[in-house]
Amino acid sequence: VVHPVDALSGVPSIVAGLLVFVLFGGYSGVRGSAALTILMLPIVTRASEEILRTVPDPLREASLALGAPRWRVVTQVVLPTARAGLTTAVLLGVARAAGETAPVLLTSGIATVSNANPFSGSQASLPTFVWDLIKVPNKASNDRAWTGVLVLVLLILILFTAARWIGARSERRLGRR
Repeated sequence: VVHPVDALSGVPSIVAGLLVFVLFGGYSGVRGSAALTILMLPIVTRASEEILRTVPDPLREASLALGAPRWRVVTQVVLPTARAGLTTAVLLGVARAAGETAPVLLTSGIATVSNANPFSGSQASLPTFVWDLIKVPNKASNDRAWTGVLVLVLLILILFTAARWIGARSERRLGRR
């Protein structure tokens, strides 16, 4: 039996963008976010499911034996134990979304100016900013394009560093270091 999440993980990014475009029509930043969420969801769901399975059953059973309600066991025992892995799962999903341009182009459009309203109209995005400026045979435009690339790399670095910090913090809190 194929799990619905597994079926969703095989959807090409362009199909996710087309699905959102056909269902909701028009361009907006929110529609672009919806398309990227469709791509992130199966990765985060599957990885989180596997991480939560790694939490030892004796931890859960001991908490329940002490009389803790299930919700308290989840919030006070399971989630803190799995925090580093869950952070990694989210980071994997964000990495998948960060690498996708096609659904963003289909759902949020291409704008050369900023649009402050994420609910209507085309939105400017960093990949299209870089693409537009790198094609211009002008040193200043090419320098701005490389600055856009630097910003993308710095965003990934910040996400990675935050994930590592959260993981290390949860390891310290659990006394594993």
